[in-house]
Amino acid sequence: MSDRQIFLAGYILFPSNHYVGAWRHPYSERDFNDRALFEDVGRTLERAKFDMAFIPETLAYNPNFARYGLSNGIKHEPTQLAAVIAGVTRHLGIGVTLSASYNAPYHLARTLGSLDQFSGGRVAWNIIMSKGAPTQANFPFVEELERDELYDRGDEVVEATVALWESWRHDALVADKRSGLFVDTDKVTTPDYRGKYVQVRGPLSLPPSPQGTPVLIQAGDSARGRRFGARWGELIFAIENNEADLRAKRDDLRRLAAAAGRDPDSVKLIAAVQPIVGETTEIARARQRFLTTLVDTDAAIAFLSQFVRTDLTGLPPELRFSDAVARRATDEAAGVRLLDNLTALAESNGDSLDTGLGLGEVAKIFGASEFTPQIVGTGVEVADQLAALFEAEAVDGYVLSPTHFPGAFDDVARAVVPELQRRGLFRREYADTTLRGNLLGRPYRHGQS
Repeated sequence: MSDRQIFLAGYILFPSNHYVGAWRHPYSERDFNDRALFEDVGRTLERAKFDMAFIPETLAYNPNFARYGLSNGIKHEPTQLAAVIAGVTRHLGIGVTLSASYNAPYHLARTLGSLDQFSGGRVAWNIIMSKGAPTQANFPFVEELERDELYDRGDEVVEATVALWESWRHDALVADKRSGLFVDTDKVTTPDYRGKYVQVRGPLSLPPSPQGTPVLIQAGDSARGRRFGARWGELIFAIENNEADLRAKRDDLRRLAAAAGRDPDSVKLIAAVQPIVGETTEIARARQRFLTTLVDTDAAIAFLSQFVRTDLTGLPPELRFSDAVARRATDEAAGVRLLDNLTALAESNGDSLDTGLGLGEVAKIFGASEFTPQIVGTGVEVADQLAALFEAEAVDGYVLSPTHFPGAFDDVARAVVPELQRRGLFRREYADTTLRGNLLGRPYRHGQS
């Protein structure tokens, strides 16, 4: 077995995800309020030895996303969903997305710390910065900041949260019935954190979990976002999959991590992919073509509008895409940037985007995968493609975006995982009961490793 192992996570995003037609797929479940559905997902991922179930977050209602069943069209509180999955698994990590912009450090530390305790040390915090009028309207008491300053405040939020997690030594909880000492308070410190944006006294009212603190995830891709990720992230989530660009991103993150005084090997890049598995290559390609038939034009335009932050809904689908952008962009320069960015994004993922196409056609191309790479073929062929990027050291693992929920995870578990195991690139058994231990590939206990 290779010392370096592929990291695999399942993206728990619904009713749809990077593919706008996911909930309409004949093999998809539709009752996303059914606890048993998510228990089943957790069991499936753990049976296949996945590292993590990855739960995203949004903090505002989008009527178009609700109408068409797009990603986060309905949204549970992430830690509640994580608790459901944790309750039926013993090794599977659970990545929980919570905003550093709209959550206080004490609340973050106690909520995630409690979940980490009850799961036996299997929680990760995906740190996001949140912005936008719909979200801000739900949190009017929080000062709205520009993007770079959001990261400045985010640094303080994470600093304070980590300080709270570390306010108890691993051996502070004694619980000695004979002496009557429950907590050795000399081993509990008061952080009394005071920053420009954040103040919290502490300490936390909770000892550390077996893995010490939750694993940290980040996905920012601006220059400021990368510096933030290199400082804090143990896992960095990427949504592009061009080998050269991914390798450059991974190398840059490792360089930035080293500059921040971290071991570059402690930062792992995990890329989103959309696997489409068939018994034969022809069947897999037919399934890929079938997916396009479930992409509703109006839904795809609403989805694209959110991504490009320009409302293109209500325009004729046959209108040239470039004309649609010119009509709705806030200014000519913004329209040019939008077209350039969308074209570059498509090209970085091996696609092409003709801006002379109609708005509806462009939206449907985008809605098929949000330019998340589609990995298409038999189990062996999909494993070939995943292994190639991993062995080229362009990525350290993958987040699987399902075309149908939750059956796409079963497809990979049955057809792809055994092939990766046969090649020695993916575990046959978990190394530990903690997420951090499984990332390290060995047993880990806070204060002992």
